[in-house]
Amino acid sequence: MKVKTIHVSENNEATIVCDSCGEWKTANVARYVNLDKPVKIRCSCKAVFSVIFEKRRFYRKKVNLHGTCSMQGIDEEHIFIEDISRGGLGLKINRGTVEKGDTLSVEFVLDDNARSTISENVIVRHVKDRFIGVEFVDPCEHTKKVLGFYLLQ
Repeated sequence: MKVKTIHVSENNEATIVCDSCGEWKTANVARYVNLDKPVKIRCSCKAVFSVIFEKRRFYRKKVNLHGTCSMQGIDEEHIFIEDISRGGLGLKINRGTVEKGDTLSVEFVLDDNARSTISENVIVRHVKDRFIGVEFVDPCEHTKKVLGFYLLQ
């Protein structure tokens, strides 16, 4: 069964549409937003489907990029960037301990035609094993512009 992604508004509401009959309903889904697994939905037409509720401010693009990160007092680490948005990155780190709230400096090259280099400070928002979700602290105008075009490709 294919899992459908449904985006959630700032007030935790989502509109769920049944693929079988087209019936729709807007509901408060606050208790499902932070689940790491799909939620089964049963429509009044008896159709059952799975959804994941996603609450993000910005679209995330899946990527396969390599770069480096450093933290004050720690040697440079290689990183593997899995997704990117206007607001931050999802990345994996090879080794080292990073904790929620840490500030890192990241540098990587996009796979666009210009091979644009991004060099920014980020703050760690989420850590799960080696996967780290980071948010740009105060991206420069160059980064905002380059990422804006990159995410449209």
